[in-house]
Amino acid sequence: MNLLTLLLPLVIIFTGNPYSIEFGNAAGRTNNWVILSDNVMGGMSEASVDYSKASVTLKGFVSMQNRGGFVSLKSGWGKMNLAAFKTVKITFRSTTQVYAFTLENSRRWYEPAYKHNFSAAKANTWETVYLKLDDFTEERIGTPTGNKAGNAVLENIIRIGIATNEKREGPFQLEIESVTFL
Repeated sequence: MNLLTLLLPLVIIFTGNPYSIEFGNAAGRTNNWVILSDNVMGGMSEASVDYSKASVTLKGFVSMQNRGGFVSLKSGWGKMNLAAFKTVKITFRSTTQVYAFTLENSRRWYEPAYKHNFSAAKANTWETVYLKLDDFTEERIGTPTGNKAGNAVLENIIRIGIATNEKREGPFQLEIESVTFL
């Protein structure tokens, strides 16, 4: 981990400026997020990731076989204090499945994670959604607990991601241009 990576979260917190993740292969854009799917627990879903110049596309097939049912795209591990932000803005286009933006504050798979659902109003059309960080809800192994992501959680995020989130078998495609914390 380089010094810039270690200092970046401090810049995010103390400047109050928006923090944007712009996906793609062009200089200065993010192209290192990875797929995590139900395959880690024996599921049969399939997915691929493709970085264009100005976006990332996650596509594949969600399978319900072997207790499967999800595919996700995850950032690397690293501490992020998101407590200064109120909203996450996502610019995307997709098929009309339900997706979830995820926040994690533990490396243990059985510890709670925090999610907020979103979906496209119209298939394959560029859209922007705004998700309030106050509305992210806690889930423990896929089961909602009723708790919300408060400042104590938002101060200690170590990974973010986007996942299919409706346990519906079939093909999906999600292209993301950017994610911005406001």
